[in-house]
Amino acid sequence: LICGASPLGESVQVTDSYAVSHGDEEDSYLPQKRQSEPTEQEWESRRDSDVVDHNDNKRHSGLSDEDWESRGQSTLDEWPGDNRRQSEYTDQSEYTGQSEYTGPSEYTGPSEYTGPSEYTDNFLADQEYGQRLDKVEEEESHDPTFRSSVVEEDIFQFREPQKMSKSVDSEASYLSEQDNEFVCELAIQKMLKILRYFSRVLSAMELLAQQPGLVDSLLYRMKKTAHSNDENEISARVDAIAVIVNLACAEENKILLVYHPGLLDAVINIANHDPIEEAREHAAIVLMNLAYAEENKVHMVNQDHLLDTLVHLLSDVSPFTRRYASAALFTLACTYANTAVMTRHCDGGILEALRKVLLNDPIDEARVNAAEALFNMARNNSDDTIENMGNHSKLLASLSHSVLTDYSADVRAYSARALEWLSADIHHPMQCHGRLLKALTTASQWTKTTCIAEALKMQATLAENREAMVQHDGLLDALATLALLDGINDDEVKTCAIAALERLSKESSTRHIMAKNEGVMTALTKASFAKDEADDDDDNEEDGTPAALLMKTALKNLAAHL
Repeated sequence: LICGASPLGESVQVTDSYAVSHGDEEDSYLPQKRQSEPTEQEWESRRDSDVVDHNDNKRHSGLSDEDWESRGQSTLDEWPGDNRRQSEYTDQSEYTGQSEYTGPSEYTGPSEYTGPSEYTDNFLADQEYGQRLDKVEEEESHDPTFRSSVVEEDIFQFREPQKMSKSVDSEASYLSEQDNEFVCELAIQKMLKILRYFSRVLSAMELLAQQPGLVDSLLYRMKKTAHSNDENEISARVDAIAVIVNLACAEENKILLVYHPGLLDAVINIANHDPIEEAREHAAIVLMNLAYAEENKVHMVNQDHLLDTLVHLLSDVSPFTRRYASAALFTLACTYANTAVMTRHCDGGILEALRKVLLNDPIDEARVNAAEALFNMARNNSDDTIENMGNHSKLLASLSHSVLTDYSADVRAYSARALEWLSADIHHPMQCHGRLLKALTTASQWTKTTCIAEALKMQATLAENREAMVQHDGLLDALATLALLDGINDDEVKTCAIAALERLSKESSTRHIMAKNEGVMTALTKASFAKDEADDDDDNEEDGTPAALLMKTALKNLAAHL
């Protein structure tokens, strides 16, 4: 199988066995290891030698006197081309690499090999070869059990292939039993590394995911080594889920993978229980990548264990894991059908987890993702969504706090926009209306965007909200402060605040409260009689009415109570 192990756990068996000869065994046919190439120092020592003992070479060559005398007349050109062999002792400039071995039938054994001088007439090499043979014979004379490794390493001892004996077969079986598991695990690790690199190529992602058995084999590795602390098994597990991460990047694979039997369960299991930080991080990325497909969003949210897993990952020690988990949540919240399920999950468990990330997480991207998730829930809302978010005891206050204190502009913007969208649907006499007014009053100090001013104006548009707004502690002062802004970039915020005051003045039951508010009267008077050159062709209009006219209308409404 692709990952080196079958789903049934069977290890790969050795199908061909070879053995190296030991002692005097005649049934082994593989050559002994050849001596390594000479070093530079050996070449120099051979060139500098002055004595060549031809008699010694003759004694060890095994040739008759007649053959020895005629030996020097033979040349390399007389040898057939297929049987020529490059000498190991020729000059390095003439050596082009190890020649290919053409089979045992072309070489009849060590008895026909008479030394390097037979090919190159290099007498310095003859001396070296003879001295080595003398040393071997001397060691054999002292130790009868000594076996010459020098000669065997220097000479290829090719033999005809023979049927493997029982002893060699049993030895191969012994080695297989002892080393097969280690060899297979090493091969699996290497294959997983290769797959991890291949899966990064966009053009290969779809093909790999569609390869029969590949995803199942990856899941097998993820499940087999789950929770293990062994270094090799950890590496295999991390590489296996990393391949899934890469495959899930391709749009064509997202639907295929999310409905693959057992994949979500395996990823969720690693995300919840794996002791390795990198593995949990990859699990969070898989969930985030799969959530980007529009077709997957509803299916994933309806998996209770998946939402529990994302909540769990939001409190992970790894900042990257928290970042990817929060990104998965804001992606899932982009669908209208999901927001109600997410906001009521575990009695507001997702809302609480996002709120904590929004206030406390030191990673900017995690806080931005949490704020965006809450904004998506507020925008793609249903009646249940609004009620669940509004009735959360600390959520609205946390949003207003982030608007004022977070040093990330994106966090402030998403938090303010979430409050703006909630203002469009939370009204008096809803139980959470008071929490919303308090949050808007607090957040009104941030004037970089018109979100909070627009939210207050929207609240003042409905008659049922006006009395509650006027009576809410600090709200009139907040509107008066916004109406008195005179910065170059404050015109839109100022206009929204003036429009909100004008609409609140239409409520006759609360006019006496507004008339006694010093800030409101100062703002209305200043706006009504200020000499602004731009008023002649004023572009700041609310429903076609200039801001100055709105203020005069508000003063007229309050005149009876002055």
